[in-house]
Amino acid sequence: MMQQLNAKESWFNKKLRSGFFIFDKNEFPKFTNTSYDPLLFGIINSAYIRKNMLDAFFRALEPFIVFDEKKSDYRIDSSKSEEIKKLFLKDRILSGLTVFELGSKGSIHLDLLQELGAIVPDNTKNSRIPIQGENSIKLKNWSDYIKEKYDITFSNELMDERSGIKYEKHSDVFSGFEMFSVYANITKKDGFSLHANGSVISSLYETYFQFIGFKVIDYFRNADDKHAFTIIMKKFNEKQTSYDEFFYIYTELKKRWPTRYGN
Repeated sequence: MMQQLNAKESWFNKKLRSGFFIFDKNEFPKFTNTSYDPLLFGIINSAYIRKNMLDAFFRALEPFIVFDEKKSDYRIDSSKSEEIKKLFLKDRILSGLTVFELGSKGSIHLDLLQELGAIVPDNTKNSRIPIQGENSIKLKNWSDYIKEKYDITFSNELMDERSGIKYEKHSDVFSGFEMFSVYANITKKDGFSLHANGSVISSLYETYFQFIGFKVIDYFRNADDKHAFTIIMKKFNEKQTSYDEFFYIYTELKKRWPTRYGN
């Protein structure tokens, strides 16, 4: 029994990237049966890291780590999503932590985060911050809409060419990276920022993320859809990026890699 437990723990530790458990495509637990499911496990995971409780994270998951004969390796039995969720709810690991999202799509995922103890601000619950149009949130006005910093920030389908964040004559990449800078400004030092189901997220842009104070932990395709990328980042300093600084950095990077960065 102890040997099996040690084998599970060894496998679990091999799957961690800076404390984050990284699933293969489509293998994450489906807690809400919505497009938020790739994010929710990561948000919960980040809370265990914030509270220095990765041992408790493993204990919650251990009963659901099973040996897969076909793979000749262990995996998490994601068909047990409801049982996994119940154990996380018992820990209420998000208690006392603040979470923030722009452009929420529904409230089921927010309800679950609150059940887990998270503090969800009204401007996330009510989606009052515009992400499209003339008065949409940008680096020039973000502080008019947001007065706090948060432990965990996240987005779903926002950093995507289909999301509507593109404005004026700027490219999807330009608009998305300006939004990433807003997220960096509102994420606490040592906090985490997670973004799923977007096309404007790539490991190729790590240099840019470092400029705005983000360390890229991992970047991966979470499902079969061509836009279904997830990126996980940690805010490693107190950096606040202005529009002028963003524009300068972006322009310089575009000179070096013109095919990578849009207008």
